[in-house]
Amino acid sequence: MGDNNNVCFTIAPCNRFPTQATYSAGFSPHAVAVADINGDSKLDIIVASAGPTNVGVLLNNGNGTFAAQVTYSTGSVPASVAAADVNGDNKLDIIVANAGSNNVGVLLNNGNGTFAARVTYSTGINPSSVTTADVNGDNKLDIIITNRSSNNVSVLLNNGNGTFAAQVTFSTGTDPRSVAAADVNGDSKLDIIVANAGSKNVSVLLNNGNGAFATQATYSTGTSPSSVTAADVNGDNKLDIIVAIDGSNNVGVLLNNGNGTFAAQVTYSTGTSPYFVTVADVNGDSKVDVIVVNHASNNVGVLLNNGNGTFAAQVTYSTGTNPTSVAAADVNGDSKVDIIVANLGSDDVSVLLANCN
Repeated sequence: MGDNNNVCFTIAPCNRFPTQATYSAGFSPHAVAVADINGDSKLDIIVASAGPTNVGVLLNNGNGTFAAQVTYSTGSVPASVAAADVNGDNKLDIIVANAGSNNVGVLLNNGNGTFAARVTYSTGINPSSVTTADVNGDNKLDIIITNRSSNNVSVLLNNGNGTFAAQVTFSTGTDPRSVAAADVNGDSKLDIIVANAGSKNVSVLLNNGNGAFATQATYSTGTSPSSVTAADVNGDNKLDIIVAIDGSNNVGVLLNNGNGTFAAQVTYSTGTSPYFVTVADVNGDSKVDVIVVNHASNNVGVLLNNGNGTFAAQVTYSTGTNPTSVAAADVNGDSKVDIIVANLGSDDVSVLLANCN
């Protein structure tokens, strides 16, 4: 009998985000966003910190490291932040939901990555999440805010010059904590999706076409859904819903039926108290993966897409203490998606550079 010359190799698992670098972010950073705010084609970090009531801007040094933050005053308890060009000058402005002062602040970009003093607009009580979208089809970005203690969502239409009309509100479930805007029924109009922590569901408010919204349709989740986003996770060109369910220690995926209604969620285990969720293709297979911060586990979980809208078990990476918010973007120009996390308990921001082929 001849020898069997087969050779067996053991392939080590891919440690995609091996180490974090941390940057001071003031006291109690609640939210983080990533955007090129000084026009150098490098993505910078924007962080909302509740302790000093400000937003900090950390400019990218060009290699995925960041300069010390420069801070700008906001209202009280900035809870959520977004970056968008709201006045049409091709420069990204900052929009922040101020939970303690019941308003939204708009800081216009001066053109060099510094910002003018905030202008504020009234919202409901305890605004907790902000996003921007053109909801009335005038090619101007409007503001959408969830109001936790008012049980509604505010829409502030853009006047066309970066100022905003008074809010119009639409009812949601109880304790709406997070908002996303996406065209879920394929009519080329952006709809609103809200995670309602108190009523244990997500709301979908379809756009009527003029920036007003139909009465919500609701879909059950587990206990205390805290964050929501939308993406096509199963490749059918329909936007699905992904929700972090804080009280149930999982994420839920609700597949789009094709007409803006959604199937019952399928859940995937996370760490303890998944507080915020985002999506990105982290392994370069052209499929959308799920990234979630686990607030009480002090880590971030990555759930890779199996290719059909189902997800593998999470792989976790250490962060600072009590992470509350996460963004995903290529911050060092190597064409790999990196992870940026706001850590409430350690008063810093973690940057986890991708390092896996």
